[in-house]
Amino acid sequence: MQTIGDKYLLGTGRSDHDRLRVISEIHDGRTRELLLRAGLASAHRFVEFGCGLGYVTRWAASLGADATGIDLNEDNLAVAAQLAQEVGLKNARFVSANIYEPGLEPESVDVAYSRWLMVHLNNPVEAMRAIHAALKPGGVMVCEEADVSAVYTEPSSAAYTELRDICMEGARSRGVDYSGGRRVHLWAKEAGFELAHADAYHPHYLTGKHKGFWNWTLHAVGLGMVREGSLSGARLEELVAGMAEADASPTTLVAHCRMHQLIATKPAPKA
Repeated sequence: MQTIGDKYLLGTGRSDHDRLRVISEIHDGRTRELLLRAGLASAHRFVEFGCGLGYVTRWAASLGADATGIDLNEDNLAVAAQLAQEVGLKNARFVSANIYEPGLEPESVDVAYSRWLMVHLNNPVEAMRAIHAALKPGGVMVCEEADVSAVYTEPSSAAYTELRDICMEGARSRGVDYSGGRRVHLWAKEAGFELAHADAYHPHYLTGKHKGFWNWTLHAVGLGMVREGSLSGARLEELVAGMAEADASPTTLVAHCRMHQLIATKPAPKA
């Protein structure tokens, strides 16, 4: 396989860099807790798949881990490498590769991590099998995957509801699963992992700079759907304006996607 597939509808460039930074602000605290729970330590070989701008990879390197971030977006990788260089992290590297064929030595990785990656793949189980092959016996796969169907507002915003449902249906038509977070443990089991820990959290906002993040993200997905012809630009802008109205109301609660967390282990050979 040459790519992760053509199903990834989010943007590239500076605008998406800003979106990735906000993802880091919202989620990285819980991500770090999860990785520490999984046993990440300074002596470990750590690999992040779909690393984006490398926030988690650089944090793992700051702990002393031998850290590699893998992504297909060359622009993101260049920024990630520059940010690592600026803070003197010589044990963080960034590589362009495909998750199905990551170019890692078999049984060479202690901890593998991904976030918001499997829900964009046509074959998440095959991707997990590639991770399984790269892990040492007893190694750990840590995943955080979304259930976008859990995005809602209270009071209800018709614009939020409609664009969420349009995006969910669009994902199904392209053979990917934007509600896959709730099934990530089943994918891991099918890929040969032993399940160690599962949990979920669900960010909610009444105010603040992060409240409108899902307006931003659904807009970005919607732009991809406009490019492929499954949504008109005029209708997208109407929906985004309706979501912005909900974001601006201090009495409207906006719930982001629910994030499902998984720790799974590669079984060690039986004695």
